[in-house]
Amino acid sequence: MKQVGKGVGFSLLSPLIVGGVLGIYYSFTLGRSEMFFNLLLSAISNAYIVGLAMCLFVVPGYILMFRYNKVQYGGLLTLGLLGGAVFSYLFAAQSGVGFIVNALMSMLAAGLFLFGLRAGYRKTE
Repeated sequence: MKQVGKGVGFSLLSPLIVGGVLGIYYSFTLGRSEMFFNLLLSAISNAYIVGLAMCLFVVPGYILMFRYNKVQYGGLLTLGLLGGAVFSYLFAAQSGVGFIVNALMSMLAAGLFLFGLRAGYRKTE
């Protein structure tokens, strides 16, 4: 269970990474530095979508897959994308770029969750 906690901790970096990358991209293309902070803060303010997707889709899906020895990385990434899409539709944006960014941010969080699990297993072996 310590590895699951570490994986969830890594997944919390997802809004920072997405906000930072989009902010840097739009800062350079538009030439306005305040765009970086606007996008970073916007991604951080939508971090609750990532948390809900992790709590209700990815972690229970991982535990179920682990129980039956059928852990598939593609399945967990799909659960992250599905959870991000569902909660983005319900709470944040029902269409447009915000919907896509929130769903992809949740999928990245699921990938970081897997990275945290693998990093924890490598140290225990």
